[in-house]
Amino acid sequence: MSKKLTILDLLPVTAPGILSPEMEADMGKFLPDGAEIRHVQIEKGSVTIECEYDEAFSAPEVIKLAMAEAEKGGVDGVFVNCFGDPGVRAVREVLPVPVFGGFEPAIYLALGLGDTVGIVTVLRNVVPMIRGAIARAGLEARVTSLRTLDMPVLELADREKLMEHLYAECKKAVEEDGVSVLVMGCTGIVGVNDDMMSRLRADGYDVPVLEAAQCAVALTELYARMGLHQSRQTYMAPPEK
Repeated sequence: MSKKLTILDLLPVTAPGILSPEMEADMGKFLPDGAEIRHVQIEKGSVTIECEYDEAFSAPEVIKLAMAEAEKGGVDGVFVNCFGDPGVRAVREVLPVPVFGGFEPAIYLALGLGDTVGIVTVLRNVVPMIRGAIARAGLEARVTSLRTLDMPVLELADREKLMEHLYAECKKAVEEDGVSVLVMGCTGIVGVNDDMMSRLRADGYDVPVLEAAQCAVALTELYARMGLHQSRQTYMAPPEK
């Protein structure tokens, strides 16, 4: 019988109630039987992550919490629950399990579904962070559109407003920017892909829509099941001091 895998969902923000029951169910929607998610949240750091300052402020706490949870045992993979990937590269250096934020898994999966990828995120403040991630990955030729909802993270719970803004920007990304796959550029945007794909199909656009948290949990679990973690040629253990 195969080992039961546990993926750590590490919330890198301090906002109370940020993990709603809907978000919890949505991110684990595609996990296979025998896998589970364990949720933890930092106690100090930024309320939400919407700029480089927020990310830098929360990253040290992300690293500490990831190491503390790993020391308890039973962690087969880590998902740092933010599209900005706060502390992800550092955690990869200190833990021998697959570690992802929200950016890479959704983008990797999107690249297999179409030639051009568009990201829809929350605020303009987040755009430079995402552009930096795209550049580091060498994907400027494939990720060709980056649009914003002009909604802060804490307003995403307003479902009606979210869907109105999201539909408008997704449609523009397809019609005006020519994208063939859409990625939600915030792990707080959940439970939208089926509805959004249906709306776009009604307009004549059969376009995949990927949610970052779902993709991250699924890919982290897959790597863990395959017995893979990040290369020590890239993510070398920190030297002793």
